[in-house]
Amino acid sequence: MPTGFGVYLKEAILAARFPTPTHFARAVGTDPSVVLRWLSEEQRPTIKSIERIAPVLGRSINELVLAAYPDRLSGPAPAAPAAHPLVHELGRLLADDSPIPRADREALETVLDRMLDPYRRLLRRRKSG
Repeated sequence: MPTGFGVYLKEAILAARFPTPTHFARAVGTDPSVVLRWLSEEQRPTIKSIERIAPVLGRSINELVLAAYPDRLSGPAPAAPAAHPLVHELGRLLADDSPIPRADREALETVLDRMLDPYRRLLRRRKSG
């Protein structure tokens, strides 16, 4: 029963709102059987694969490397971050390869940027204080 990277990857796929591992595999251009081997922990992803899947999952490359290779980095697999599911969805919606027309993506980005600006100032104050 997988308890390490397989569990981590399953949670990351769900948090990124992919309905199935197969949908995730298609999104990253990997054969579904490879993703299933990662989930069952028969195999670990290569660094090249990690570089490709990290942005799709909304995770850092370093985070995935730590999760996949804790034995080589002398650290436990990190817990799935508590990022809101919308973070990952927005990342995919605003990405260059998004199916949303460029003008609509730019408009959405502008609206979100304006809405978030006052909160950025609050967070800056909190960090510096």
